[in-house]
Amino acid sequence: MRLRDKKKADYLVDITPLVDVVFLMLIFFMVSTSFKAASSLKLELPPSQSKVQQTEQQEVVISVDGSGQLYVQDEPVEDGDLRRRVLNVSKGDPNMRVVLRADAEARHRRVVYVLDTIRALGMGKVGIATTTSATSEESK
Repeated sequence: MRLRDKKKADYLVDITPLVDVVFLMLIFFMVSTSFKAASSLKLELPPSQSKVQQTEQQEVVISVDGSGQLYVQDEPVEDGDLRRRVLNVSKGDPNMRVVLRADAEARHRRVVYVLDTIRALGMGKVGIATTTSATSEESK
């Protein structure tokens, strides 16, 4: 004796197209998202009136906080190791761009020390990071 109803059919749901669509969406969002991380150091940069177009090329970032501590690529560095760390990050390329991020409260002496070290390495492309005037006025 057969207890199963003949009108009732077994349905099979194929989720392969759904997985394909989700996978393609994941790839699209990964490619279209910028992964440039913001600096983890909290510095109060001095304001500037001019705007400079930022590029996505590789650069050496040297930071000086308010107490005078030096950082290369957000890692603390002693004065004697600054030259070696900059050379390691730049791989000896004198044309690599250097960005100096100095806190507004940093002593001028520390900034000049960093600039002299960069010049002694023969690196001529140096930029000083600032904030725009509108941004600095809003934070007050």
